[in-house]
Amino acid sequence: NESQDDKSQIEEFIARYNGEGIQHIALGTGDIYNTVEELRRRGVPFQSTPASYYERVAARVGAHGEDLARLQRNSILIDGAPTQGQGLLLQIFTQDAIGPIFFEIIERKGNEGFGEGNFKALFESIEEDQIRRGVLKA
Repeated sequence: NESQDDKSQIEEFIARYNGEGIQHIALGTGDIYNTVEELRRRGVPFQSTPASYYERVAARVGAHGEDLARLQRNSILIDGAPTQGQGLLLQIFTQDAIGPIFFEIIERKGNEGFGEGNFKALFESIEEDQIRRGVLKA
């Protein structure tokens, strides 16, 4: 899940801010859809998620019962294994908000994990932002 490029998000962070530090702050919500839609309406920019991510959700997560079109429309990530009793985790990340710091909006539906299944999608979305900013080449 880590970029092979010497200008990966981690390397960019360390170089830009002269070392380690806080990368993000997680905020919990009971309704991620309405929270994200309201924040977006107020101008909060979120990381985008590749469309291919949503094509693989059913195979990766199984019978989740979420509105896949609404997840995709809002770029909300989904993780978990509800059929195995692990519940769901819904999450999304803002673009950098305070210097290098970004926010994670998260709704837990019986899942206490970090969203390990979303690492690849997170790295892809952050690297897409780096390409847009010219830090990485496509």
